[in-house]
Amino acid sequence: MSVTGTEHQPTQQTVWNDAELLSLMRQHAPVGVSPEAMLPMIRELVDSGADPRTLVATIEAARGAAPGALAQDLPRAVGIAEAQRGAQNLARAGAPAQAVRGSAVRGAGWKRAAGRVFVVVFWLAVWEIADRVIDNRLMLAGPIRTAEALVEQFFRPEFWLISGASLGRIALGFTAALVIGILLALAAHRATWFRELIAPVVSVVKTVPVVSFIIMLLIWLGGQALTSWLAFLIVVPLVYTSMLAGLGAVGRHELERAQVYGLSRAKQFWYISRPAFMPFLASACKVGVGMSWRAGVMAELFAATAPSIGKEMFAAKTFLDTPTLFAWTVVVMLLSVVFERVVTTLLRFLSRPFGGLLGSAS
Repeated sequence: MSVTGTEHQPTQQTVWNDAELLSLMRQHAPVGVSPEAMLPMIRELVDSGADPRTLVATIEAARGAAPGALAQDLPRAVGIAEAQRGAQNLARAGAPAQAVRGSAVRGAGWKRAAGRVFVVVFWLAVWEIADRVIDNRLMLAGPIRTAEALVEQFFRPEFWLISGASLGRIALGFTAALVIGILLALAAHRATWFRELIAPVVSVVKTVPVVSFIIMLLIWLGGQALTSWLAFLIVVPLVYTSMLAGLGAVGRHELERAQVYGLSRAKQFWYISRPAFMPFLASACKVGVGMSWRAGVMAELFAATAPSIGKEMFAAKTFLDTPTLFAWTVVVMLLSVVFERVVTTLLRFLSRPFGGLLGSAS
């Protein structure tokens, strides 16, 4: 049996007998080394799984070395070669496993998505069946009639003006509440007397019913400014209390350590306080977005603000146009979801580490 090269890709394991191994060693043994003396060691290595052709490559590399050095280096070299081959085998065996795991994760993702789609389709079917069973256009409009009314509203020239006007008013009130709530929380965190001073006002704003706010603001401000002011009053206590709780969660030891290292107040706020209060602020904003939209549309409905979604819903109620009422409700839901995604994306961006943004500590 001859050796044609040191690189090979065997397809099946070959059984080597002593005569073949001895013949192989006689052909490739270094000068001064007895093949018969090497045979027991070679047999032991082959029985443990080593390939004689790998041993031949090691012997060829060791030609000219002392016999003792060959006897010491041969098992180590063979072990390294076999370890590398074992790592390659594990990698080849692990690749299908990783592919299986990846396909399993993708399969689980598809299953979750299919489950969600099934739930949505199920409740849409229940809604449509209820509409057909009741069969009263004034009481209920199913998803099909709601979709038809939504398409009809979508192609109205003033649809985007109405939707944009409501979105702008509510976004203005929410943004003002976010800024003012953060500033009030920062001031209250720094000065205890200021916190105690505004505590009764915050409590009153949190407990007064929304309808009372609508009536008072209609008397004081009129209908055009009602939506923004109502969204502001609904959201600002939520932002203030959450922000104050987040600032209180900052560790005192971390601030003391920052002072020892000479960090400025701006860097202490950015690198220590900001990671502590951002989860509180994000949670408050998620809740505040929904509350601002519910209160804002209610204010538009009471004040008949033009142009506004609330006024369109009031007109649909007046003319008993239930499909149109449901269609504008869907519009409010979609705008609320889009606005919430924009706010959460911005907050997620501001929650990033931003390492080195403000420079070194000195």
